Amino acid sequence: MEQPGLGTPRTFDLGNGVHAILDMETIEGVHSGNVGIIATARAQVFINCGQTEAQGRFVWDYAQEKAPGREMTYVVLTHHHLDHCFAASLFDDRHALIYAHKSFGRCMAEMRSHLGASDYQGMLQAFLNIDAETCKKLIRSAHPISPHRLVGEEVSIAINGEEALIQHLPGHTPCELVVYHPKSKILFAGDAINERAGPVTMFGDAREWKKWVAGLEKLNRMEIEQIVPGHGDVCGPEIIDRHIEALEKKIAEAG
Repeated sequence: MEQPGLGTPRTFDLGNGVHAILDMETIEGVHSGNVGIIATARAQVFINCGQTEAQGRFVWDYAQEKAPGREMTYVVLTHHHLDHCFAASLFDDRHALIYAHKSFGRCMAEMRSHLGASDYQGMLQAFLNIDAETCKKLIRSAHPISPHRLVGEEVSIAINGEEALIQHLPGHTPCELVVYHPKSKILFAGDAINERAGPVTMFGDAREWKKWVAGLEKLNRMEIEQIVPGHGDVCGPEIIDRHIEALEKKIAEAG
């Protein structure tokens, strides 16, 4: 790994000011969530932020290289899992306005209790099954923060004549959000779409999976050309139907 807690990221310019960063690794073989970036004339919108200080700095520096001097910065945390949101403090330090679902704090507290951790570092140690010294070396100053703006079912961020539409799509977690950029017709799907592994259902049950299917069916009615998933490669909208099929099979098996 080039830097502790970074891995070897792949970056993609998807056009219309949209970029994706894939394959950051906190420890070898354990990928963090993908990150999306939307840049307009005066603003940058980050969808997720990485897990470690090295990842957060890489994401920030890449965005400044591609679109320097933007006056406004937004971050959308698609959900509370640490591989997507742990480096949020680095963006808070840079005066970003951070959005998450209104149940984000409750979900984070429940995860801390489940992991038996007293603080954020302890959560990540348990999450990755690493020792305290290794954890501190990897994360350095990074830590999650409380979001500044809470989203219910849907909200739009207006950015210089463009918009980023934030939608609630529960199922993977109760606080799952997706972000749609109408100008590019690109969806940033968080873990509502997982190109690498398919739908990860271990955090819910059939009732939650039915909500997930309903949300995916709503996405199928939108004009989407590309999807930046929570994990895996940038893909096309046909993956939505594959996720629906897999979830409906799980629901049927659950009886």
